[in-house]
Amino acid sequence: MPRHGFGGLLTDLEWARLTVAIPRTPFTPGQTLLRQGETGSGVHLILSGRARVETTRTDGTSVPLAFRSYGDVLGESVLAGEGRARNATVTAMCEGSTVYLTAPHFQSRLTELKLVAALWRSVFERQDESDQIRVQQAVLPAERRLPAALVHLASMLGEPIPAMLTDRPGVQKEGRLLRIPLPQQEIAAFAGLSRTSVHNAYTQLKEQGLIRTGRQYVAILDLVGLEALARGDNRD
Repeated sequence: MPRHGFGGLLTDLEWARLTVAIPRTPFTPGQTLLRQGETGSGVHLILSGRARVETTRTDGTSVPLAFRSYGDVLGESVLAGEGRARNATVTAMCEGSTVYLTAPHFQSRLTELKLVAALWRSVFERQDESDQIRVQQAVLPAERRLPAALVHLASMLGEPIPAMLTDRPGVQKEGRLLRIPLPQQEIAAFAGLSRTSVHNAYTQLKEQGLIRTGRQYVAILDLVGLEALARGDNRD
């Protein structure tokens, strides 16, 4: 499985040297790894599993900001200085594990392994990701927002689906499987849509044979077709 985020910018040897000899910290579904408002003292590097990053608004509602998986770093904002409060909560979506390093230890390892530039690059890429999501929510027509959100999640968390699992026998389509519970209310907040709009959009995508959904997954059966919808291309 390929690494994402910061880990995706490293070679296998660099990743191994960064994480070797550090005890693994397992997590379980629903476990809070980082909590918004708390003072951070270290970072997690995800070795397996997936996590949801969300922020709580002043009215008490939670809004998903991003999803993280193998290779991602969590909590790197502590490197900006002591006493900095976390700006989001990170919750495990399934079983997995991380390695935890205190901020000074992480900084020293980055310097020793000459990985400081890679970390900054990952920070900038995350900012670009966040900007892209905000643009989608503000600019894209409603009918393109859910396809765009699913395409984005597929790039971050998607696992290849064998062609035989698609709904079109004899026709091979590139697919992706999102092994995450994705309630309509949550994807609505992520895509900047109402829950009713998401329900209607899901129905349309299913009828077009582009996706299949279940309680714990979303299967994208035709990634190319979904990308076309996200771009606003007309489909035959």
